[in-house]
Amino acid sequence: MKQDLHDYSRFAELCLYIPYFESNNIKYTVSKQFSFDPFNYEDTAKEFVSKLYETNMIISFDWGKWQAECSEYLQNAALIQNVDLITIRKLFTTIIRADRFTAGTYAEMIEKGIILALLKRLEELLDDLA
Repeated sequence: MKQDLHDYSRFAELCLYIPYFESNNIKYTVSKQFSFDPFNYEDTAKEFVSKLYETNMIISFDWGKWQAECSEYLQNAALIQNVDLITIRKLFTTIIRADRFTAGTYAEMIEKGIILALLKRLEELLDDLA
């Protein structure tokens, strides 16, 4: 996947969300009414997903076939400390796309600290490029 430095600088925008995901602020609520998607995300949480698309962090690949490898990272956040940029992109893509099919995937990744871990690793990689 060819990248230029402009793309990398755009990814830095995502790191501005680290304090938000570090905070104890409510990031979503769950409706008690029957719904296929009872998760109501707070504005900043929704904005972050939009920013993933705007910065081209979300990529086109067969994320369904990558589920087994992805699952290892999502079950053990410590593994994220050593991932490369393409793996970060694959993980964000898989989380956001999976949330369309399984409501609450994004919420679970927020709660487990996976989103925060990915952002912190992204920040480290971008610092190394600077």
